[in-house]
Amino acid sequence: MALWGRVIPTGPGLHDSSAALIPYLMQFKEPFALISTGTWCITLNPFNSTPLTAEELEQDCLCYLSYDARPVKASRLFSGFVHEREVARIADYFNRQPAHYQAVPFEMRMMEKMRAGGDFSQRDLSAFRSDVEAYHQLIYDLVTAQYRSTSLVLKGAPVTKIFVDGGFGKNDVFMQMLAARFSGTDVFAAMVPQATALGAALALHHAWQQGPLPDQLITLAPYPDPGTKILG
Repeated sequence: MALWGRVIPTGPGLHDSSAALIPYLMQFKEPFALISTGTWCITLNPFNSTPLTAEELEQDCLCYLSYDARPVKASRLFSGFVHEREVARIADYFNRQPAHYQAVPFEMRMMEKMRAGGDFSQRDLSAFRSDVEAYHQLIYDLVTAQYRSTSLVLKGAPVTKIFVDGGFGKNDVFMQMLAARFSGTDVFAAMVPQATALGAALALHHAWQQGPLPDQLITLAPYPDPGTKILG
């Protein structure tokens, strides 16, 4: 494309999730999965090129394309929306402000009280002694669902690392429980400022920059297995 007397590289465009994956693909070569969290929690496995099955489609799996046209198997959950809705319910019942739950620390002792298998929206809040216990149960239920969703795209293409970016990556309770659920896999909270814009720029890096890429595109915070067990 010519603009103002200069040739400007153009293309068909990038989906925002595909663009946000680019910094990870450029920095990490060993197999990894990215859980991009927000209203939707989308797990992307760029090392899984197996065709989608009817069962996977029924469980809300799909397939993206990477910036270099390789298949990226993905699964998704509406967890961010569920979290916001159920936090409002907890806050109302226990007479708290919803903002209080933005920085609840993980409490190991709460794990003994967790009830396995369930939809938190169907749980009776009167069964919990405190709002902190109820909140841990909410995250426990979300992490259990996340494990099942993420596992769908790891079948046949296991990974050594799982990166979590977005809102849940800043949630200590979520990250500690996720690390426990994926015991044996390295789990990290990841931060990439303006990941979508950065990814789009990196896709065209060769056209507008001659120098090497920066060494640290992504800031990682490791979450070792806290040593507790989460039942499926």
